[in-house]
Amino acid sequence: MDIKRHGTLGRKIVEGAKKVKIFGEEIAVNARIEYIEGYSGHADQEWLMNFIYSFINKPKHIILVHGEKDSQKVLRDKILEETKIPVSIPKYGEIYKLEDEKVYLEGRLDLESVRRIQKVEIINKVKMLRDEITDMEEILRTEILTEDTKDNDINSITLKLKEIEKIIVSIIE
Repeated sequence: MDIKRHGTLGRKIVEGAKKVKIFGEEIAVNARIEYIEGYSGHADQEWLMNFIYSFINKPKHIILVHGEKDSQKVLRDKILEETKIPVSIPKYGEIYKLEDEKVYLEGRLDLESVRRIQKVEIINKVKMLRDEITDMEEILRTEILTEDTKDNDINSITLKLKEIEKIIVSIIE
């Protein structure tokens, strides 16, 4: 999850949101959030194990949501063996409930409903991008593309816009 980007679910949670929308449903954030600055998907197990050991109050349960499935399973087994902390690896669409310091599988999402919600989210993201492009146009007009703008700056912006155009065309092809 790219939490550094403004407006992402991860960013909202890290910034302390008490409620977030997931698949159109408002969900209370009832968890202590730990953010690992600079975490990489390729971080080695030893580093992650040291992170777990660093807690004064050990987690009651760990949910692995990042990484390749095989790597997740190996890490899960290592955590269980060395710390005895229960570990879950959710599958797509599974709903987990955290209650009384216990974690359990509550059910699974109706994937057809998820697809309908995703389609709406795609349209909303396109609208957001349109608004961002409008803002960008205004910034370019009033702040960047002034009379004293250098040719190199104009060429650089032109190349970046061509890259954006290629990406948009590739999406709709």
